[in-house]
Formats: sequence, structure tokens, C-alpha cells
Amino acid sequence: MMMLELDNITKSYASACGRLEVLRGISARVEPGQSISIAGSSGCGKSTLLNLIGALDKPDSGTIRLGGQNPAEMDERALAAFRNRKIGFVFQLHHLLPQCTVLENVLLPTLAGGRARESALSLQQRAMQILERVGLSDRAHELPARLSGGQRQRAAVARALINRPQLLLADEPTGSLDEETAESVMGLLLDLNRSQKITLIVVTHSSRLAGRMERRFELRQGKLVERPL
Repeated sequence: MMMLELDNITKSYASACGRLEVLRGISARVEPGQSISIAGSSGCGKSTLLNLIGALDKPDSGTIRLGGQNPAEMDERALAAFRNRKIGFVFQLHHLLPQCTVLENVLLPTLAGGRARESALSLQQRAMQILERVGLSDRAHELPARLSGGQRQRAAVARALINRPQLLLADEPTGSLDEETAESVMGLLLDLNRSQKITLIVVTHSSRLAGRMERRFELRQGKLVERPL
């Protein structure tokens, strides 16, 4: 179970007009197993914030703690291992490798270090169990090109789960899907959040999907504001 703590996070980037402040002193606390949404206008910094939470980038100032650990204090090797073990990512575009089967795509995160004690057979069995959970066990040996858009996104969710993450980050996971498929994928994410107690953070433009989360936030002018349910 992973507690997320954000303490006065700032982030800016260089631009033609000088430094562009994207995040301005963001603080929040997310309890283990909670589901939250982050909304906001395009370009307001939602993906930037998600990348910081996922330890893909570092803040200019402030502290992010995941399960009591500060990823900014880790060396590159320890940081890569931490992300691989603790955090799952789902993006708007599924990023499946077209030359690999669905099963091979799901197993890709296990190729990183730290799995020496787990046999290939054990990993494959777990991958098949996850594919069954997301409704794709019968498509495990298909290439992504033979799947629908919703099926590809479900495969991406399965890949994000293979290393048993405690935190699942989803950046517009339904943005490229039709309404019915989007509802199905979001229902899957929420089911996983509730049944496996995975902390779920979703960036979405959809107020309908955001409303299904336990807590709703909006990013406004670099500040994170919690909205009443």
C-alpha cells in the first residue's frame, strides 16, 4: 500500500519569453488505495504533474514521497527499479510493440532487473491470469494490429499490472476511445483499484469519468484544487 505525499511542488520550463511556470506550489496527500482524477485545460500541466508523481521527472523544488520514499534522492539504477516495481503507467496511446504478441507486450516490464528469482513460466502464468482479468486471454497470441482500440488499451492496462504496482497512473486512458469503450476501460481501472487496493490517479478531460473517482482535483493556473463530489 502506497501513500502519496506532495509538498509544495514547483516545476517550470525555459521558453522564448523566459521561464514558464507550470506548477506553483502544489501540495496534496493521497491515501493508499484511493482513486482520484485530475482535470484541467489543455497545456495546464496535468501530464507534467503525472510525470513527477511517476518519478519520470524531478520537481524544481518541493518533495514527493511515495510510500515514504523520495525518488529524487535515488540514483538512476535504484530509481528505475523503484518505478518498475511500484508504479504502473497507462497512456492515451497504448504504445504496444507491433511486432510482439499481446502476451509478449504484457511481459515486457518483467525484462528489467530484479526478476531473477521468478521463473519465466511463473511470469507467463501471471500474465495470462491478468489477460483473463481484462478479457483478453483468448487474444494473448495475437499481434496488436488484430485488436480493436479498446482491446489494445486493455492490453496496455494488463502490461501496467504485470509487476504488481501499488500506484497506477493513467494519462487520458480513454481519450482516443468511443464512449462505450471508454466506459468499459474506466470500469476496468476502477474495478482493479477497488479489488486490488491499487492507488489510481487518472488525468481526464471527461467530467463523467472524473465523477466516478473518490476524489476530484482540477489544475488551475499551476495550483491543484480539490473539487467537491
